[in-house]
Amino acid sequence: MKVRRYATSMAIAVVIAVAMITGCSRKTPPPAPPPPAPPPPPVVQQAPPPPPPAQPKPQPPPPPPAPLTEEQIYQKTPLDELSRQLSEVLFNYDQFTVREDQRPGLQKNADWMRKWATSKVQVEGHADARGTNEYNLALGERRANAVRDYMVGLGIAADRITVVSRGEESPACTEDTEACHARNRRGRFAVTAR
Repeated sequence: MKVRRYATSMAIAVVIAVAMITGCSRKTPPPAPPPPAPPPPPVVQQAPPPPPPAQPKPQPPPPPPAPLTEEQIYQKTPLDELSRQLSEVLFNYDQFTVREDQRPGLQKNADWMRKWATSKVQVEGHADARGTNEYNLALGERRANAVRDYMVGLGIAADRITVVSRGEESPACTEDTEACHARNRRGRFAVTAR
């Protein structure tokens, strides 16, 4: 009986050993590796964003207007301003002869009229307040005629110059002094047409 027990014990030991061996050889399989990560989505090359619209180049300032020509200035200038470009002629007391010192001014006026060949002027003859109105009107007319004749002698056509006597009616100065009287004894140019 001992043998049987021994054999049974042995059989059990063998079964245990086999189970152990078998159990050891049957190790639990290692856990399955995780499934491979899905491949990353393909990189889609996105077109770069369009550049911001180009800022419009600042417009250069408009060029300054071309300067006016001498002719344009002449045409735009009012007649009274043109008249101020011409020299007055002064006379001695009770005289209507063009004085020597006044001739350069008349030469300048003649040059101006030659430059602006279509211009026309009126020569106003003036007198100071001494004397009667009738006398001063006659003296003013003689002074205006003397100026016109001098201008004609410088080559300006007579039909471009008219004369008028203002006598003592339009004084340049109203004081009762010799200096003031001298300013009133004059021939004044007024441009009447371009």
